[in-house]
Amino acid sequence: MMTNEKRLPFASDYQQGAHPRILERLAAANMEANAGYGMDAHSENARKLIRDSCDAPRAEVHFLVGGTQANAVTIDALLSPWQGVVAADSGHVSVHEAGAIEACGHKVIQLPERDGKLDAADVNAPATSWGQEETRTVTTWSCRGWCTSPSQPSTTHSTRLRSLQLCARHAPLR
Repeated sequence: MMTNEKRLPFASDYQQGAHPRILERLAAANMEANAGYGMDAHSENARKLIRDSCDAPRAEVHFLVGGTQANAVTIDALLSPWQGVVAADSGHVSVHEAGAIEACGHKVIQLPERDGKLDAADVNAPATSWGQEETRTVTTWSCRGWCTSPSQPSTTHSTRLRSLQLCARHAPLR
């Protein structure tokens, strides 16, 4: 079946410019004098909106400059020093993070993907075998799955739920 619908590209937030309304708001605020590093009134307002949306009035909200930094900080915060993250060999943290995850000390354990997805059994295998290895005290514990953008080939987050459930079984969030 042919369609004339225009497909929106969601592979990366760097593929297109900003929405015209965002550009209008930026232009309007362009000549304001603001403190840098997220210490301005606009950032504080954004923090409030996020806290309100999450119903978490005391939550700490910090802004990062991009996805690589967000992934590296999140993975480093969630993992203990001896733990690694499991990702599809085509996944963003495997091929587009320029080593940022491993530079923080956490190995990215790449598994083969099918149609952009990890199979639950593939995710389960390294996490299960780690506990049975004699060398586990010097081996990376592959215990966190990393869910990337659903824009990657044929991928939706709902199709990966089983794999993520297995990851959570082996390494509950701390």
